[in-house]
Amino acid sequence: MSRATSNASRPDSPPPADRDALHFSTITHFPVIDRSEPPPRLLLGTSLLFWGAMAGRPMIGLILAIVVEARHWTRIRWDFDDDACARAWQLTFIGIALAAALIWLDGSRYTALPGLLSWLPPLLLPMQFVQAYGMRDSLPLGIFSFLARHRRERNHRLGLTEEITEFNFGNVLFAVTMVSASVGRKAESWAFLPGLVLLTGWILLASTRGRALALIPVCIVAGFMALLGQLGLERAEEWIGRAAGAYRTRFDANFVSTMIGTRGTVQLSPDIVWRLQPRDKTPPPRLLRTATFNTFLGTNWQNQRVASSDFKDLDTRTFGEKACFLLQDVERAENIPSLPWYSLRGGAAEETPLPLPGDAAGVSDFDLDGIQCNSFGTVRVFPKQSVIDGTVYWQGGTFPESPPLPNEDLKIPLAEGGDDGAISQAVRKLRLKEIPDLAGKLGAIRAWFYQDFRYTLQLTIQHPTIDERLDRIKDPTILAKFLNDVRAGHCEYFATAATLMLRDAGVPARYSTGYAVMERDPKHGEWIVRGTHGHAWCRVWDESASHWIDFDPTPADWMNVTSIKTPWLQRFNDGLKRLREDFFIWRNRPNNRLAVTLTMLGIGLGLGVFVIKRLWRSKRHLAAKVQAGAYEGPVIRTPLHGLEQLARKRLGPRPPGQPFAAWLGNLRNSLKDPQGLEEAIALHQQLRFDPASPPPGSKERLEKLARELKESI
Repeated sequence: MSRATSNASRPDSPPPADRDALHFSTITHFPVIDRSEPPPRLLLGTSLLFWGAMAGRPMIGLILAIVVEARHWTRIRWDFDDDACARAWQLTFIGIALAAALIWLDGSRYTALPGLLSWLPPLLLPMQFVQAYGMRDSLPLGIFSFLARHRRERNHRLGLTEEITEFNFGNVLFAVTMVSASVGRKAESWAFLPGLVLLTGWILLASTRGRALALIPVCIVAGFMALLGQLGLERAEEWIGRAAGAYRTRFDANFVSTMIGTRGTVQLSPDIVWRLQPRDKTPPPRLLRTATFNTFLGTNWQNQRVASSDFKDLDTRTFGEKACFLLQDVERAENIPSLPWYSLRGGAAEETPLPLPGDAAGVSDFDLDGIQCNSFGTVRVFPKQSVIDGTVYWQGGTFPESPPLPNEDLKIPLAEGGDDGAISQAVRKLRLKEIPDLAGKLGAIRAWFYQDFRYTLQLTIQHPTIDERLDRIKDPTILAKFLNDVRAGHCEYFATAATLMLRDAGVPARYSTGYAVMERDPKHGEWIVRGTHGHAWCRVWDESASHWIDFDPTPADWMNVTSIKTPWLQRFNDGLKRLREDFFIWRNRPNNRLAVTLTMLGIGLGLGVFVIKRLWRSKRHLAAKVQAGAYEGPVIRTPLHGLEQLARKRLGPRPPGQPFAAWLGNLRNSLKDPQGLEEAIALHQQLRFDPASPPPGSKERLEKLARELKESI
């Protein structure tokens, strides 16, 4: 078993004069934390409590704080050698790897890394336990590397010397705890930045030995930099997510931005978003709507103001043992069990829009805290878990939307309407007002777009700036350029133009967003909805049937543009996506929860028994070694023994076998006047070991020196 040595007795420690110079240089330039010195007492516990508050895990933070700080309240210690430290790191590494796998399987890959970071403090507890309850002041850096350990063993066999870098793991745990707190669920609260600055100032204050005023500007600058860094990281995350086509903003049922008037390439993510399995291999719905809008703002769509507050909870009906959320009239709900259905599985967050066909009748089997629908037919869910799985019933003959609003569903922007507007010109060209039936109007628009227009993801129409619009008021609008000149765009152009053309022809119409179901996976017997399948189309009011219908005016070859052949890397990503979601659903099913709990409990108990057994063996070995080398004669205590607990805070635990006087002598370099310590040690040795009677007043003199040393320390 290895023995720890104090900082002053290490071979690589600088001489006292050099250390004084180093200390002077440190406090006169910038506070530097000695990697081998432990953090100040109570700092780790406080930082863990702060982490628990920011991560939303206050009880776990409290337990960790008690475990870490209990080393100051108990004398229980183990003599952990390098092999024991390496095993603790292996245990920590295995725990981090298992946690990473579970976190990745339980959620989105884009949130897996922050989720793992938020759990690092409890995962690093084995290493801090070895540091706090061991007999060593610091740990060798080589224990973290398999190659470094083998190189050290080889050098030891060959008699070669090697410089060993040591550090106190408490400093690492403190830094990791601060990072973990910054990615917690409550890190955006007002208490985060003050707490971070105070805790960082605390450890810097300890390293500067009381120079508090010098830390004030440092803490102010650090807080300002932390704020800028947080904003920068948020912007970088948004930019990277958009570049990768995976960034998803919070869903807004009343507003959607488009790329109408934006020049560039439309970025679409090839990742799987939803998976469908129709009943008895029947064809699935072609379009899955997530939201509908009725007011065009020139480049974007929104809803009327009342739509922001008209979300209502769906009614439920029980069929046998299955509860179903109804999207149709309660009177007509009896036929839901006999309707066509398909299972729907995918990731979801709070207020996620559920992709449903326009004639959806009801949904069931989803594990939700709530589900709501507004008058535009948009259904949003509040899931209990990050992955949802359930059943969707459709083709019920009813529709969740309310009838059209004449003032909204027939409105055309002034720039596009009128005799000179591009929309009105297109309506006159196709003679839509002269066509008597709705099917004829839709057919004319579809035929025109199919024959004379082209679908593309390379957009060339640029929205003019404010100055350009003031200088060239009579320039054609964006839709005019699309309809008359460019005649190429993606689905947002076609859906917007068709919606306004139908309105000009007297037909209420709305703009819808969602997904097109176009890719089948025969190997798994399911249909796949990717980000590249995102689509826009029209909802048109059919007066003869008194309900809304889907109308997709985009040329059909758009599917060939977006549905490119999946490369091997995408197939690999698809497999990981399925594995993650399927495992999550399997683990959270009621029938499997008991088995999963018992398995995890068994693994935890087995690991706990193994650790306790090793700790018990190490404790017995240490006790036997101490007993074998213990002094069995009379023990004489002097007033200098009262400084042991206070000196331990500066020097760490006294290594086994090191005399008390030699260990206490390491305080010389931290005292302004070491002469008092030298005299106290001499009197201490004389009182304990000199067989002759001590001079009169020796004990009183030692008591006075002990009090002075206590104040100095």
